[in-house]
Amino acid sequence: MIDSAELQKIDKLIANYCSPEWQDILFESANILHYRTGELIFKEGQKADNLYMVKEGKVKVFSSYTKKIEVIVRFCSDGEVIGHRGIGANFTFSVSGQALTDCTVYVFPMDVFRNVLMANNVFCYYFMLFYAEELRRSEGMRKNMLNMSVKQRVGLAIQVNMEAFGFSESSPSLLAFTLSKRDMASLANTTYESTIRSLGELIDAKLISIKGKQLSILDREGLSRFIFGVKKNHP
Repeated sequence: MIDSAELQKIDKLIANYCSPEWQDILFESANILHYRTGELIFKEGQKADNLYMVKEGKVKVFSSYTKKIEVIVRFCSDGEVIGHRGIGANFTFSVSGQALTDCTVYVFPMDVFRNVLMANNVFCYYFMLFYAEELRRSEGMRKNMLNMSVKQRVGLAIQVNMEAFGFSESSPSLLAFTLSKRDMASLANTTYESTIRSLGELIDAKLISIKGKQLSILDREGLSRFIFGVKKNHP
């Protein structure tokens, strides 16, 4: 059985669990498109004619409650799938996908991908596990946030940022990609102003540092203890 980290990489699942013939069919049917930072890859409510796999770049998946309020569902990078939430009875996207950086994306026709699932039982099984793992992580995060203070939720947003994109090759503490303050606020379910204050407090506690737009985690264990150690019932 593969671990949860490997389940996030759809390219590895395809390579390991699809027959070579179906891999050829899938990639021969694909288009490769390029998206600039901030550009929507697909939009909530849009007909789900395609499935997407990030070849290179970073993407956020989110749902819009109002023009000013969005809920971030997950982040994706190289080798990860987006748009799979469009698979279902009415085949429309329940979320939107937006490029956080310039991206190169494989675009697979949805009907071809469905045929791949039906023809490759083992791949279909692991794709189902991927779905289940994504749901488990999402539910776990929302449950954890219920009893967290704002500062703890901002700390959790930083940890999610770290897990999604990792660290820079130039420094073991510098995040490879730092979310914008507004995305952190959205992920932490708080305001931009509260996020700024919480980041300042985490800096004062010497858990993180920020230089320009780049964030470093100075004490990973300390940050984790702070997030999950003492939980409060008030914001």
